[in-house]
Amino acid sequence: MTNANELMDIGEAAQFLKVSETSLRRWTNAGVLPCLRVGRRRERRFRRAELLAFMEHEPSRATRADIYPTAASTGRVLDTSTRLTHGDHLCGFFSSDLGLVTLAVPFIFDGLQEGSMVYVAASKRSNNSIRGYLKEKRPSLERDITAGKLLFSEYRKGPPAQIKDFEVHLNKAAAAGTQSFRVFGDAWQLRRKLTAEKFAEYEATYDQVIARRYPVVTLCAYDVRRFPGIGVLDALKAHRDTFRYPLERALA
Repeated sequence: MTNANELMDIGEAAQFLKVSETSLRRWTNAGVLPCLRVGRRRERRFRRAELLAFMEHEPSRATRADIYPTAASTGRVLDTSTRLTHGDHLCGFFSSDLGLVTLAVPFIFDGLQEGSMVYVAASKRSNNSIRGYLKEKRPSLERDITAGKLLFSEYRKGPPAQIKDFEVHLNKAAAAGTQSFRVFGDAWQLRRKLTAEKFAEYEATYDQVIARRYPVVTLCAYDVRRFPGIGVLDALKAHRDTFRYPLERALA
């Protein structure tokens, strides 16, 4: 019989919840997930029963705003000591549906706070999930959407159509007076429609046509459950701006 009071270290707990150790540290620091501190190094230990309760009741145990800190507490998404700059084309990696939201929500929220127009490209299911978490952090979210400050979109059929869609919406917002932009994309939602070579061409085209021409910060999220090791390496090569920031902040 499994002991509900069995203690797990952070690696075992992360494996049990199928999330990263970074996510566990973030949740325990926010007080969302209980843990014990043991030894002189104050290492985290987790009770199995509390992990099970967290899995079952996470939305009711704490508001989503508790899980995802506001821009005031995180500075500019990746690190409090580093400011993102226009033209940055970054990548992040996640290993669970919650991990995708963990990357997306602070990035989008911070963009809205600074007055940027934010374009989100993901599956309908992911867009709905991100939108739900954002609503609890930003009561004005529906007004942002109506005003064209936030756009949830699914990827177009191919790279040319997608690049064109970026241009149309960014140009429209710029004509209305918007001076900065953010783009968040779930890379797999486009990659699954293309060969690896075509996807690499798309990333390069986006970098030249969108990232370097507009006052935009871009975060491409890569699902490591879908991309093989070589795909992760290619992502890092295509997003060299990422290396200027603490890589730990790009993992979820």
